[in-house]
Amino acid sequence: MRSDPSTILTTCVLISAIVSVVYTYTTYEFGEDCDGYLTKYLDEDDKIYVEYNGKKVDRSCNTFQFKGESDDYLDEYKVCLTPVYFTDPDCAVSVNIKTSYFSGTEHTITCTKNKDEKYCGSQDNTFYIEFKPRSSLFYNANFKFLVTATKVYDFFDESDSDHNAALIGGIVGGVIFGLILITSFTAIFCWCVCRRKPSQGRVLSPFQGPANVYVQYSSQQEENNAYATISDVTTNDSTAEGATPTQPTSFQWSAPPPSYNNVMETTTTK
Repeated sequence: MRSDPSTILTTCVLISAIVSVVYTYTTYEFGEDCDGYLTKYLDEDDKIYVEYNGKKVDRSCNTFQFKGESDDYLDEYKVCLTPVYFTDPDCAVSVNIKTSYFSGTEHTITCTKNKDEKYCGSQDNTFYIEFKPRSSLFYNANFKFLVTATKVYDFFDESDSDHNAALIGGIVGGVIFGLILITSFTAIFCWCVCRRKPSQGRVLSPFQGPANVYVQYSSQQEENNAYATISDVTTNDSTAEGATPTQPTSFQWSAPPPSYNNVMETTTTK
C-alpha cells in the first residue's frame, strides 16, 4: 500500500513543529544548575520549568530569577508560577517568592500551603524563586513549577493612549529640564571663574611719574659722583705738593624762582 505524498509531508511538518515546541521549553533544577543569579528574560511565548529532585543545594545557588520582557521594551509584564506537582512527605523544604534577593518573602509554598495555587508577581518586577531546606530530610522532596510571563501593559495599545501620551510627555519634559539644568550650572561656573580671574597691572609710560623720578634721581646721582671724583683729585694733588688740604665747598641749591606776586609788585613800582 502506497502512502499519499501529501500525507507524508503533513506528518513530517507536524512532527517538526512538535519537536520545535518541545525544545523551546527550558528546565532549571535546584542543586544542578547554578548561574550566579543571572536574570532570565521571557515573554508570552516562553515556558520555563523549575524543579527539585532531592539534591543538596548550596546557599550560593539557591535562587533563580526571572523577568518579563519583549522586543517592545516599553511593554510591561508580570511573571507567574504554577505548581505542576509538589511532594514533600517530611515537610522538609519551602519555596519563597520575592521581588529581590534581599527583600522579604511575598509568597511561600510548603507541604501544607499554596502547593496547588498559581501565583503572579507584581507588574514589571523581577521574580525570585528561592529554595529553603527546613530539615535534614530534604532529599525526600520533589517539586516542579511552570514559569510564564503575562503582558499587563502594551505601549502600542490604543486603549492606553492617554497613559502613553503622559509617559512620552514625562520623558520629553525630563530631557528638557535636564538640558536647562546643565546649561544653568555651566553659566554659573563660567561666571564664577571669570569673577575670580586677577586683573592685569597697568603699564606706565616711560614719561610718567615713576620714570621721571628715576631720571631725576639718576642725574643727581651722576652729578654727585662727578663732584666726588673732582674733590678726590684735588685733595690728592694738594697732599702731594705739601699744601694744606681744603675742605670741599658744600653743594648749594639755587634759590627758587620769584613768585608771580613779587614780579607784579616790582613791575608796578618801577
